[in-house]
Amino acid sequence: MDRIDCLRAFVRALEGGSFSAAAKELGIGQPAISKRIAMLESEFGTQLFSRTTRTLKPTAEAHRIYDLARQILDSFDMARSSVEQAAPRPTGTLRIGVPSSFGRRYMMPVIAEYVRNYPEVRVDIRFSERFVNLVEEGIELALRIGNLEASTLVARRLGTVQRHLVATPTYLHGRPLPRTPDDLGSHQCIVYSRMSPAHQWAFESEHGRHVASINGPIHVDDADAMQEATMQHLGIAILPEWNAAEGLRSGELEHVLPDYTIAALPLHAVYPETQWMSLRARSFLDLLVDRAEHFTPAPSHTPADGAGG
Repeated sequence: MDRIDCLRAFVRALEGGSFSAAAKELGIGQPAISKRIAMLESEFGTQLFSRTTRTLKPTAEAHRIYDLARQILDSFDMARSSVEQAAPRPTGTLRIGVPSSFGRRYMMPVIAEYVRNYPEVRVDIRFSERFVNLVEEGIELALRIGNLEASTLVARRLGTVQRHLVATPTYLHGRPLPRTPDDLGSHQCIVYSRMSPAHQWAFESEHGRHVASINGPIHVDDADAMQEATMQHLGIAILPEWNAAEGLRSGELEHVLPDYTIAALPLHAVYPETQWMSLRARSFLDLLVDRAEHFTPAPSHTPADGAGG
């Protein structure tokens, strides 16, 4: 997040009279506006807005810097417009690879925005949970969830993916409730075959790191299938945030081992190492970086919210 984004959030909030108005105009979430304003306040070493539950009042310092901030944004927009008018436009076919479950939920709005911005580009989207060979598949850029192995690929970190250990109340009913990771050995667990090692789940607690050996009747290589198997009461699973959130909110899923946490996984954009990156791939990567906060949301439901029995 750069200072221009922060200044733009500040100006829109002051002009619109609220963070929600600024968020609506900029097409981002209100928490993102709050974060950008907080970064500016830290940068300037002063409070820019007095906030209550109902009002947002600019401070004297905010009024003092507003005109200059407005001039900076106008100058920046003029400079960018001048460069864009002179620069070549992206063209051709952009082939990208995205994880199936994640891509269906979060990537299409980003891709739609890209296509609207660059109608001369045709986007070829490959949905797969596999880590495919980008060069062999002709993929210019891919998203990958998880720790990256050593390779010649260039990686740009975009965020993290939170994960939850969950099961349905129906599955848990009548069974001994797990109290420690070791208790999972006596339960049916839904195994994600692309996790390595697939039959060992690692947890953290105030007492340190714990590794549990697990097994179960279902092995899957797709997060959506793992969610469906969990909803069919087939066992305990580790689900990514987007697969677990709705069930946790509705009560159809419960947290298991709420006193233990599972490490979040990094989300990267990766692309082949080359001296020349196509303009279409570069422009798409820039959009991904700019929109990353939208498709890596903060956890919407935590064990402290009351799930888990």
